[in-house]
Amino acid sequence: MGDLGFDSLKEQVKFRAGMDTSIEKIGSSSTNYYGVLVNHAYRQICEHDRLFGINRKFYIPELETSATATTTDGTAYVSTPSGVLVVRSVYDTTNNVKLTQIPWKVYISYTDRTNTSAEGDATEWCRSGARIYLHPTPQTTGDTMTIYYKKIVDNLSGTDTTIISSAWDEPIILLATYKGMTWQRDFEKAKLVKEELIDHLSGLVTIYENEYADRDMQFGPDSSYLPLR
Repeated sequence: MGDLGFDSLKEQVKFRAGMDTSIEKIGSSSTNYYGVLVNHAYRQICEHDRLFGINRKFYIPELETSATATTTDGTAYVSTPSGVLVVRSVYDTTNNVKLTQIPWKVYISYTDRTNTSAEGDATEWCRSGARIYLHPTPQTTGDTMTIYYKKIVDNLSGTDTTIISSAWDEPIILLATYKGMTWQRDFEKAKLVKEELIDHLSGLVTIYENEYADRDMQFGPDSSYLPLR
């Protein structure tokens, strides 16, 4: 988790913004917009896989998690866990089988998906909204499906720290500062902050790629040969 609490992150952004008090309270609103900026930055880093055209995906291991769901005989789906940003994979823990992901258009092309006489142990999956559809339609009640996914983070408040590494505290501060400056049309200062932010992001993404490369093996050029932008 991060080292700095939400209140400390707001103070850091305020300091980077030259101790500007104008956005702490706007009009009749009691909302401290430094807090809005911090949460916008935190969620953007956690829920996007690229920023500012950097030609690398963000892999943040603390956002990867799993949950289980159980099948019901004759029901073609299990519920998507709450807080899912993207489902990575589905594993049938009961039968020790990794299911193959298929596109939605492939799933709905199966004429046997509603045929109760064509049920069996699921071998394929696809997500549609709050449901993960399985094919064939499960024939057993109680089979356990382990769903691996990237999760959505909650907004911070009070003394909350981020759930991601403290290495991301500085990029969150810089991105929040950048957003505040662009919102107020101070583009010259925003440009300088953006340059510093890109430098931080480029270094972090490269470090995390060392782990990501092993968990997502594929043929292709090493990322070190790709331009950052």
